Amino acid sequence: MIKKGSRKKGQVTIFVIIAIVLVVAAAAYFILTANFQSGKVSQTFEPVETQFLNCLTQKTQSGINILESKGGYIQDPPFIPGSSYMPYSSQLDFFGIGIPYWRSISGSNLPINQVPTLENMQNQLSDYIQQEIGNCKFDSFTSDGYIINSGTPKVTTTINGNNVNTYLTMELSMKKGNESTVVKTHQVQIDSGIGMLYSDAVKFYNLENQNLILENYSVDILRNYAPVDGFELTCSPKIWDANQVFDTLKNATQDNLFALRNSGNNTDYFDLKVPINSQIRILNSRNWPSMYEVSPADSSVLVAKPIGNQQGLGILGFCYVPYHFVYNIRYPVLVQLTQNGETFQFPLSINIEGNVARDTTESVNVTQPSVDVCNEIAKSNFTINLADSSGKTVDGNISYECFDSTCEVGHTVNGELKGSLPQCVNGKIIVKSDGYKDATDTISTVQGGSATILMSKLYPKEVYVNLENSVGNEKSVLTFTSDNSSESKTLLYPDQKKINLSEGNYEIKVYTYDNSSLKFDATTTHQCVDVPSGILGVFGVTHQECTDIPVPEQNITNVLVSGGSAKVLFSEKDLSKNNKIEIDLGRYKTPQSLQELQIIYTLVDAKSVGVKFV
Repeated sequence: MIKKGSRKKGQVTIFVIIAIVLVVAAAAYFILTANFQSGKVSQTFEPVETQFLNCLTQKTQSGINILESKGGYIQDPPFIPGSSYMPYSSQLDFFGIGIPYWRSISGSNLPINQVPTLENMQNQLSDYIQQEIGNCKFDSFTSDGYIINSGTPKVTTTINGNNVNTYLTMELSMKKGNESTVVKTHQVQIDSGIGMLYSDAVKFYNLENQNLILENYSVDILRNYAPVDGFELTCSPKIWDANQVFDTLKNATQDNLFALRNSGNNTDYFDLKVPINSQIRILNSRNWPSMYEVSPADSSVLVAKPIGNQQGLGILGFCYVPYHFVYNIRYPVLVQLTQNGETFQFPLSINIEGNVARDTTESVNVTQPSVDVCNEIAKSNFTINLADSSGKTVDGNISYECFDSTCEVGHTVNGELKGSLPQCVNGKIIVKSDGYKDATDTISTVQGGSATILMSKLYPKEVYVNLENSVGNEKSVLTFTSDNSSESKTLLYPDQKKINLSEGNYEIKVYTYDNSSLKFDATTTHQCVDVPSGILGVFGVTHQECTDIPVPEQNITNVLVSGGSAKVLFSEKDLSKNNKIEIDLGRYKTPQSLQELQIIYTLVDAKSVGVKFV
């Protein structure tokens, strides 16, 4: 018989054993998960994660630098060319970097307004980091016995006033010996004032649109450095060389705009008096594309004739020369805003029409959306299906752009996504899928519904430039522009040879440069034109008026020696069967003068190049 007291003692012993087992099991769980749970990094793998975070920091900083140097853009908006009437395109070439204009006028005289929103900048930065993160290497660790694999990255960035946060979701699996771990999330913070600089840039842009700050300074420069209105007491005609007048204006514009600043006192003429914290600098170069014209003018000569020496006007007792010239001037400026060693820059076009500042009725002030479109407005049920040209389902990430907001919708499963989209008229569905060209479709979602989007497959191609008479040091710039989307891809050959293409019509342009330097001495060109001879001009009588045009000394690098263009249809059949695209063109002799260089530019613009699959 078991005694009562002994039974209680046995029960207590069992409970103690159970408790010990539970404690040991819990400890074992936490010890094991320390090596496998996301975000828990042991000393073995801490150096790997630290190096990866350093690389993530570098990629983020690199993206910030590009945004600041290119007016808030990493991926340029569609290129719009200029013309002789409107000399600037949709980008300003600043030391070889194309910076999209925030405000400009196209070659066909249509306004260009392309100020990026903060959300757009964040999205571009996220896309840039997501593309670049694959270049973070672990060679020093793999050679030391580590096995490291990474998954698909998903990046979200937030630009604040004084910092930028980067949040990366990507499985980073690490193994060495019997120890392994997986880190799924990675986050870094960069000290950067890009958010504050962008805010000041938008303030300045809006004030410039409203008050024509830079245009009014430009009108002052015009009236101080060029003959506009006035008279002189003389009986001899006044004559100006229009080219010299324009040359003086270019120098004066460059120097006076550079003197502008955002500091000083209220009586300082060069104080912009703009209520922002950033230091402002306005750059202009006489070598940037510009257009200067004046009327009335006989060829390149401005003539003002005296009054008082004509027959019947002797009663005046003196002669005077009145003049009134009307100028149209167009040139770009680069606005730079600086704080704590960081600089954000964007270009604007300046237009003077008929001696006065341009009309700003077409200018658009920039405002940030006050409504959270993705979360604060009503939604409609919507179904999205993705397929390729053969009807095969495609999976991809879906987002929806409404106003200036882009809402993440989700990922398709077996080519289909059923979700809810903000109710929006003419919003844009954006589809991204690995191996396919990004697709968009304009859809109104107020009533709900469905949409099927066809995806164009991307085929990796290698490009080979077959340059006849090559001397071996040439570099080529190749641009592939798709007709149906105005999408443009550029290669710097031979450093870059790979390109992803989808089915469609392309215009291919090639410019080949000799990697050498040429020095052209200063010269003077003597030009003469026939102008009407007074009243006899009515009968066709003319005489010559001549002027000397000085051409300063010039040093030119990367001299154009070949190029041309072609329009090609790439079918999906050709793209799927062939791996290399060959472009055939001939090389001209390296020019030895500006005249020869101009001839080559003319020849290249009209030249056709051969394009074939090999």
